[in-house]
Amino acid sequence: METSKTKKSVTQTKFERVYEDEETISIWKYDLKISTSGPIEVEIKYKKGYVHPLDKKKKTLGELAKEARKESKLKKFKS
Repeated sequence: METSKTKKSVTQTKFERVYEDEETISIWKYDLKISTSGPIEVEIKYKKGYVHPLDKKKKTLGELAKEARKESKLKKFKS
């Protein structure tokens, strides 16, 4: 019969959590010897076919003005 003094609690100090959504897979790595308040590393992997929103070309003021003129001409033509 073991007493509470001789029992050793086995606690895991290193572990990972994996989160997955439609666009990414995130791997959160923890090490409780280094930090107990959060992950020590986060790895983000993008799935095939993912296009980052910042990769799209931003429109210049001139391009926006041309589009606005086209739309106003179309509205006049339809009216």
